[in-house]
Amino acid sequence: MQIENPQEIKLIVSDIDGTLLPYEHKVMPEEIYSLIEAVTAKGIRFMIASGRDAGSIKELFAPVQDKISYISGNGAIYVEGEEVLFTQPFQQEYIRAFLDSLVGDMNLLPVIMTEKEYYIVIDGSENAIKMKREIARLKAGVPYVEVASSQDIKETICKLGVFQKRILEQEEVQQLRDKWPKLELVCGGGQWLDVTQQGTNKGSAIAKILDIYGLTTDNLMTFGDNENDLQMLEMAKYGYAVRTATPIAKQAAAFECESVLEVLKELLAGEKKV
Repeated sequence: MQIENPQEIKLIVSDIDGTLLPYEHKVMPEEIYSLIEAVTAKGIRFMIASGRDAGSIKELFAPVQDKISYISGNGAIYVEGEEVLFTQPFQQEYIRAFLDSLVGDMNLLPVIMTEKEYYIVIDGSENAIKMKREIARLKAGVPYVEVASSQDIKETICKLGVFQKRILEQEEVQQLRDKWPKLELVCGGGQWLDVTQQGTNKGSAIAKILDIYGLTTDNLMTFGDNENDLQMLEMAKYGYAVRTATPIAKQAAAFECESVLEVLKELLAGEKKV
C-alpha cells in the first residue's frame, strides 16, 4: 500500500510483542534501530506502546533509547527520557478488591505493575504457595517483589498482567468484565490477560500525547496485533495490523502489512521522493 501523504505523519506508535517481536522471541531485529534513527531524523516521533514496563522496553531498545519514548502498562504510564509525564492508574480500593477475589484461583496469577516495581501475591496453603512461586519463576519474566496480600503494596497500582494456566473461554472473560465493570480486561497475547482501569488503554494514552504535541489522528501511524491494540489501531489514519495479527485487530486497522519494517521503509522511500 502506497502511503498517501508521507509528510502528514508526525507520530509513529508500535506495539512490541507479536508486532515488532514475534512471541517467544527475546532479541529485537537489528534493522529496526537504523529505521527508528532514520524516521526520527525526519522529525517524526517514534513511540513504543506495550503492556511491558518502561525499564524492559528501554533494555530492548537500548541502541535508540534516547530517541524514543514509552507508553507502558498498556497506557497506564507514559515516560519520556527519565520522566514520567502522566499515569492513568486504577482506583486503588477497587483493584485491590479485584486482586483479593483472585487469591483462591490457582488458574490465574496476577503480576502487579506500579511505577517502580512488579509485585506478585503469594499466599494460601503450603502447596498453593509452592505452585504460585513456581509459576511466577517461570512466567513472570521480570524481577518481582513477593507479598502476602495486595494490602502490602504501598505504591499506586497501575496495571496487571494476569497469567492463565488454562486460557479462559470468552464467556469466562465476559463474566469477569460483568462483575468488575470499572476494569478493562483484554487479551495481551498468549496466556496473558491485560487489566487496566476502564478507559485506560494505549489509545487513551495516545490521545493525551496528540493533545500535548498539537497533533491529530491524521498525523498518526500505529502498529499492533492483538486485542490490547484495538483503540490505537482504530484511531489512526494509518493504522496497521501485522500479517499475524488476530482477526479483531485486522478489523480495527485501516491497513494490513507484512511487518513494521516494511512500512517504515516505504514511508522513508516516500519521504525521499517528495
